[in-house]
Amino acid sequence: MSPRPSAREKMLDSFELLVVADGERAATFDAVAAAAGVSKGGLLYHFPSREALVDGVVDRLASLVDDDIHRMTTAPDGAVDYFIRTSSPPAVVAESPFDRCITAVAHLASSGQWPRAVDALTGMQSRWHEVVLEAVGDPAVARVVSLVSDGLYFGPGHSSSASGAGPDAERAGIDDVIAVLRRLADGR
Repeated sequence: MSPRPSAREKMLDSFELLVVADGERAATFDAVAAAAGVSKGGLLYHFPSREALVDGVVDRLASLVDDDIHRMTTAPDGAVDYFIRTSSPPAVVAESPFDRCITAVAHLASSGQWPRAVDALTGMQSRWHEVVLEAVGDPAVARVVSLVSDGLYFGPGHSSSASGAGPDAERAGIDDVIAVLRRLADGR
């Protein structure tokens, strides 16, 4: 059994979920407090301003990126394989804390009000790119891998349910993409 999240973590979870589901404007202090099951005063104790809530989510993203970079650099099949395989988000973003956090920070960044959110996303992409570059050794190939990852993550119709294909067909597709990227990295 995993440990129960702290009240502070529940507040951040609630803020993220509201931003993802309904947009930043809907994530008021009252709505976040209600969703987290705490009083507004309790929320304000931990997050005395809107900026503090945003900073909490951005700091959470930084920690999650650190964990992801570690998994990427220690993946048994290599960084590129890991990066591409994890580029298809789950069908429901709320089920993946990392994807939910990325999506929430992306929504905050798109508002133009939170430069730190923009910096966090830029930093995340730069760190992934550095690991891929180290793995493939060629800046152009590293860029192609990053673009393929972005296409898988943001592209429509990547889930097996949307295409009518089963999980084995989708896996074969990812396997084929990874094989092409390996050949590209090997110069073939």
